[in-house]
Amino acid sequence: MTKFLTTTAIATILAMPAMAEQTDISQTVKALQLALNSIDISDDASGVSQAGINAANIISIDFGSLDDVEQLSEDWMKQVSVNDFETQGTFYNNAMLSDVSQSGTNVLNSIDLTTDGGPSYDINRLSQKIDDASQKAVNDIDIRNGTSIDIDQDATNVMNMAAMDDLRDDSWGPDLLQTVDDSSQKASNKFDIDLGVENIAQDAVNVMNLAEVEDDLKGDSFQIVEYSPQSATNSAFDTEIGASIENLMQSAVNIANSLDVGGNSTHGGSEYGASITQVYKGYGSGQLASNLVKFSTGGVTGPVATSSNDYIDQSALNAINLATVTDVGWTISQSAKHVDQQAMNNAQGVGVGWGADITNFDQSATNVGNILSAGALPDLSGMTEVSQNFSGFQMAQNGMIGADDLSAVTQAATNVINSVSGL
Repeated sequence: MTKFLTTTAIATILAMPAMAEQTDISQTVKALQLALNSIDISDDASGVSQAGINAANIISIDFGSLDDVEQLSEDWMKQVSVNDFETQGTFYNNAMLSDVSQSGTNVLNSIDLTTDGGPSYDINRLSQKIDDASQKAVNDIDIRNGTSIDIDQDATNVMNMAAMDDLRDDSWGPDLLQTVDDSSQKASNKFDIDLGVENIAQDAVNVMNLAEVEDDLKGDSFQIVEYSPQSATNSAFDTEIGASIENLMQSAVNIANSLDVGGNSTHGGSEYGASITQVYKGYGSGQLASNLVKFSTGGVTGPVATSSNDYIDQSALNAINLATVTDVGWTISQSAKHVDQQAMNNAQGVGVGWGADITNFDQSATNVGNILSAGALPDLSGMTEVSQNFSGFQMAQNGMIGADDLSAVTQAATNVINSVSGL
């Protein structure tokens, strides 16, 4: 996930002066951001790139530590990134689309104090709050009377991300506070063609509250998501008789509350009482990760696995409350209430007959909630060191419908609730 923090387009948005260890930063935003790209032509296209980026409240430095950092977004903050590409061939002169990429990215509240190969830096206290905000990243390609090769679509939404070395102890309050309330994320990729496609990749990702601490978490941390739905969807269509879809890969991912601590977590003495707390409240909102491909008589295939690369052609993942801590030194509480997680993959033949085969195709649908991975757990007198509570609904579903023959095909549907495991 740190690739989103170090994307060149985001990292270069602010050029900041040298800072000392006691520098405080406060950022507040309430705005509308629109990044819109559109192409409408009537023949071939090659080597085309569309990138729409919205970013607000961004800190990216590699030269010093910070004291207190506050990033706040409230009251109808909206980010919309849309890339649209249309081309129209004819019956006698088909359009050809090759080497086309679309990238839609929205980032709200991000701080990165890490460096490549050098020292990373610390924060005394970090607060990232989002209330009543929405993010929408959409990529759409539509080809009539045409074929295509090498298509790449990426839709990404991020709310509250942080990467640092140490998070220091601030005794008067939580040292890490990430909250998302009454907000929404939608990441969508759509590809529609009628005469065949080769090599297409679609990635839709939504992230709420992600923190990476390379060394020690020396105080209390809270990650809270309330009433904030996430939708990640990919769809590819080629239903013309005789058309084929070759080397298709689709990935849809939703993550809410993820914490990775490379060292030790300790109790900071906060009035809240727990060193690590993750809370998710659904109440009518939830996570949807969906991949869909519709194909005709030419069938659909995925790339062939090699000794160095395993491929999952359709992968749908929803994750709530993930914590990885090398050495748990105090208590951890993970709570997920009124959860609605739906992970779905579907490969559907439309009006097909003989020859509509599915080959080298894998489907993986996964929902996880309250997952702790630790290298060591504490033994505290009179206390419950690890608490996990979950209520709600999980559905993992894979479908292959309307095909003729199947070859090298797998399906995996997985739901996991409340898990404690070793690293």
